[in-house]
Amino acid sequence: MTDDRSVFEYKIGLLAPSRVGKSTLIASLLTEGQQLLARDSSVHLLTADRPTAHRLAAAYNLVSGALKARVFQPGLVPSTSDPSWFRLLLEARGQGLQIRFNILDYPGAWLEGAGEGTEDEQKWSECEAFLADSSVLILPIDSVLLMDAGDDHAHLLAAHLSVFQINQAVLRWAKNRRELAGEPAMIVFCPVKCETYLSDSGGLQDQAGALRGKVVDQFSEVLKTVREAAPHAAIRYLPIDTFGCVELVSARWLHAEASPGSEILVPKYRVRPPGQIVRKGLDDLITLLCRQLVDTARTQSERTTATRQTVALHSRSYAEVREGFFRDLWLSFNGERDRRKRAADSDALLFTESQRTTQSLFDVLTALAARESGPRLHHLS
Repeated sequence: MTDDRSVFEYKIGLLAPSRVGKSTLIASLLTEGQQLLARDSSVHLLTADRPTAHRLAAAYNLVSGALKARVFQPGLVPSTSDPSWFRLLLEARGQGLQIRFNILDYPGAWLEGAGEGTEDEQKWSECEAFLADSSVLILPIDSVLLMDAGDDHAHLLAAHLSVFQINQAVLRWAKNRRELAGEPAMIVFCPVKCETYLSDSGGLQDQAGALRGKVVDQFSEVLKTVREAAPHAAIRYLPIDTFGCVELVSARWLHAEASPGSEILVPKYRVRPPGQIVRKGLDDLITLLCRQLVDTARTQSERTTATRQTVALHSRSYAEVREGFFRDLWLSFNGERDRRKRAADSDALLFTESQRTTQSLFDVLTALAARESGPRLHHLS
């Protein structure tokens, strides 16, 4: 927390291999978050800087253009080639209170170990440090890989999902969270591209149970790692429709020399008319993130308020204490008594500001808690 501006900053890590859609998910968080919170007069979500605004606009235009082609192939949306920051602000309207979300996007191939050269190794090392220090970890998972890989390619799933690499990164994260017990600790398993498998978005079949079962099965070691290394961490499962208006037409394995098994699964979708994006599950993810981080900010603010109250009481007592006639006369003469009173007034003001911040955070949390979670959200802890 920054004392003079009531700004709370948290890191949110996305952990996934290439071609899953991390950049699209990040862009969707802001777009959907703005629409969701627009219905609540107490808070709103916005970009924190121009580079973030430009990246989000570029991602939106790419996806929108691809959907208008009526036959959507995710591979046509370029993958991230360099790490980049997305900085979002959750603001309490009219209260000068900000909660900053810092999200790092990076080439998924780096997680898979495909980075080349010492420069890539150094950049990936920095990404690993960011992920380990993140308050919340989101694991986007390719639902098409899970559901349509086929029996003949089932042995390639763990490699294509980068389960081992993810488990190593989660282990480091979990150990960090255990050492920082007063900070948030939440990991969210988020299957993406779920439109075809869940009926509540217009799909023709309901395979919600099968999808959740496959996630738990493939990532059983990751779940075990979190439960053992950070037993206090919240574990959530939340499938998300990346676009909401597409239906899987085919998923074919094609030759790709650099991929595990020298094959890669390439999905092809049709766009359901009228081609309007309706993302299911993302509103729950936004609410989940906001609740977790606002609640943590409130706890931190309460601790700060308690400390400042103690300091303010001590300062006031020190300013008003009587030290004998001649000593008091000297303190008044040399200005020390006035300096003590000014210090006490300043500490009292800081205490009052902390009280206001804590109350503002409580009000924001109350507003967020009023929204009920959807049926897609499940607890795995």
